[in-house]
Amino acid sequence: MSLPAGEVRFVDEGQGQPVVLLHGAPVTSLGFLRVIRELRKHHRVIAPDLPGFGASTAAPSFTGDLTSYAEFVVMFCQQLDLRNLVLYVNDASGCFGLHAAGNMRDRVAGVVVADTVPVPLTGRAWPVRLVLRYLVCSGFVRALNRRFNALPWLVATVAPFLQPFSARERRVLLEQFDTHEKRDRVLDLFAHMAQDVSFMQATAALVRDALRLTPALLLYGQLDPMRFVGSVGRFRDLLPCSQTEIIPFEEHFPILASGERVGRAVATWIAQRAAA
Repeated sequence: MSLPAGEVRFVDEGQGQPVVLLHGAPVTSLGFLRVIRELRKHHRVIAPDLPGFGASTAAPSFTGDLTSYAEFVVMFCQQLDLRNLVLYVNDASGCFGLHAAGNMRDRVAGVVVADTVPVPLTGRAWPVRLVLRYLVCSGFVRALNRRFNALPWLVATVAPFLQPFSARERRVLLEQFDTHEKRDRVLDLFAHMAQDVSFMQATAALVRDALRLTPALLLYGQLDPMRFVGSVGRFRDLLPCSQTEIIPFEEHFPILASGERVGRAVATWIAQRAAA
């Protein structure tokens, strides 16, 4: 698909109410492989590679800040003319995906907020901003990630400890970040999350104003550090029509090892909302 943000590749499988899966960093749409296998039984599942990630390319005019990612999500859903959709945001994509949802609320039937940082990064969450800005985005980590593909390796190898990927599957996930540019884009996204305070504040305000009546599922791993810095409570306040589900023994990326369980949880929640 050609968009102003670039040439976008995406998964599109199944039939029924559309569910759009937005990946975070450092993964691509392939991180949703196990989720897609489950959700496509009941829904049309659409998972794009964000501009500059995976098989998608970013246009020269794509700035890579949070605003540009949010605009991409809106344009992507408009191009496919998706309506009555459920938007699944995960990790870093929560910051701009929820902003996009607020700007296309007439198309959005529900949101799934999965293992996302609190928005904004204030209160108990302020250390997350410091870690992102001064540790994760440090020159040392950037050099390490450029040389060894370190962050994707950690996520593909360590995160799915409950159900590890095969060597072949892990190799495919790592090959999604086969250039320095792609590896840098991960850290550039983290840097914008830490630095663009006004966007994060605007996202919280937009969610509160535009999505407060929108059904939401808050889906977190039991051991996710974001739970311990108040993420679930923050989103309960912003999304009062929400319910919470915790994936036992999982941490920040349940989509990897427990993707089938995540898919079932989302499908069950959607079915319950439809029957209500």
